[in-house]
Amino acid sequence: MNNLEIENFKCFTHKSIPLNRLTILAGANGNGKSTVIQALLFLRRTIEHCASWMGGDFNKYNYEKVNGLNVELNGSYCLALGNSFLLIPRNTSPDFVSIGINSDQSFNVVYEIDDSSNLHLKPIEVHNVENNENGLFLQEFYYLNAERIGPRINQGIKFYDFPNAGFQGEFVAQLIADTNSNYTFEIEEERRNSNSKSPRLEQQVNAWLNDLMPGVSIIASYSPETHSAQIKVDNYYTNGDPTIATNIGFGISYVLPILVTGLIAKKGSYMIVENPEAHLHPSAQSKIGKFLAMIANSGVNVIVETHSDHFINGIQIATAMNEISTDLVTINFFSQDDDSMQPKIDSISINDKGELSEWPKGFFDQTQIDFVQLFKIRKG
Repeated sequence: MNNLEIENFKCFTHKSIPLNRLTILAGANGNGKSTVIQALLFLRRTIEHCASWMGGDFNKYNYEKVNGLNVELNGSYCLALGNSFLLIPRNTSPDFVSIGINSDQSFNVVYEIDDSSNLHLKPIEVHNVENNENGLFLQEFYYLNAERIGPRINQGIKFYDFPNAGFQGEFVAQLIADTNSNYTFEIEEERRNSNSKSPRLEQQVNAWLNDLMPGVSIIASYSPETHSAQIKVDNYYTNGDPTIATNIGFGISYVLPILVTGLIAKKGSYMIVENPEAHLHPSAQSKIGKFLAMIANSGVNVIVETHSDHFINGIQIATAMNEISTDLVTINFFSQDDDSMQPKIDSISINDKGELSEWPKGFFDQTQIDFVQLFKIRKG
């Protein structure tokens, strides 16, 4: 169990957020969930931009001292933080921002806040206590933005440092269709769907996709001549004659990057997903929860922001079915605290029966609230 330590960053003056193998961020809009993800992404960007690269057998970053470089607030990882004045908590005037990961070892970066409105932050201190084994320092780091690319006739082919779906799913067609990599890369056995004997990416994606959306499959093609890749969709109504993705709804395009990323993510790395439930039927929302629990159990650090009680149900089912250890799951529920200038965070665990350790007010209780209101209306 790690803790993300945030100080003087947006809505947080000083907060410690538990991070587990599977960490779920839940709560009403505007209560700090996105801020946690942004802080983690900004810390990762700092490492990429300011750390030294250790190639060869290490294949990771090393960051132990500042080097005078600034870190941009906008652009990378879809971040749009504005300027340095907009970054600090309201009604405060701190001269620093601090973000770090603490566990048995610790890593922390302190950034300067001066009197200027800057489009960057400058690291002025780095505290690294032998923490380069943390997944943040691996080359492989996976992030899927809430605003993923919808259906497209094709996607462009681009270079990437390591196989990934892109921040918005822009590399999905290329990853699945590129036979040069697809036929040399095998999905780890513990992540394979039992309904497909093939370890190849396209076949495993289709097996998991069929679990989420029975009868749906995809076919990927790759054209180096036109520098493009394409995904076509086959279902009950197009059986034997696949159609272009733009003739099908958003759900498939939004979930494919999650399936692809989960299957290829390196053990020990971070996989951050915003709103995995977007455009999915409730049954698929529950199943994508089970899928991500399986990915976390395989050794990937999965962090999810969600507004879906169906997604939470899928996690509960996965723990009850012993598909992930209860010790590896933490739900952080964000809410307003009238007595504090920053959001309140309740950490909820799940036992081996799939039961939540607590159910704070406002935690996915809207169905019950609505039923009570309907009952009162019907009684007159």
